[in-house]
Amino acid sequence: ERVYLIRRGAVRLSRVYESGEEITVALLRENSLFGVLSLLTGHRSDRFYHAIAFTRVEMVTAPAASVRAAIEADTTDGLRLLQGLSSRILQTETMIETLTHRDMSSRLVSFLLVLCRDFGVPDELGITIDLRLS
Repeated sequence: ERVYLIRRGAVRLSRVYESGEEITVALLRENSLFGVLSLLTGHRSDRFYHAIAFTRVEMVTAPAASVRAAIEADTTDGLRLLQGLSSRILQTETMIETLTHRDMSSRLVSFLLVLCRDFGVPDELGITIDLRLS
């Protein structure tokens, strides 16, 4: 029922299934949105996620109805939302490609490249991914 915008930091979205298994569904960074499903469908979602901060996080949150009203009032807000959703779709497609039709070492290399692109910080030694992942 709320939309969240990450202004600063990194967040992992995960989902716990009935078996108790926890699956990471998204790794989000600055200017990423989550909680938008009910905004788009107009219905309360039955999907519940855990949001876990990897770093110090600054977020803005608003009721889905308020965000919807802002989009209807100003198309610029709607375009920003579409940009955020497009980024999430691209990340999801990349992860699907990474997890299919490859051996374990290829999947790891592909995943590290995604992390470098989305979370990497260039330094004198290369690129640092400053996230605690297991």
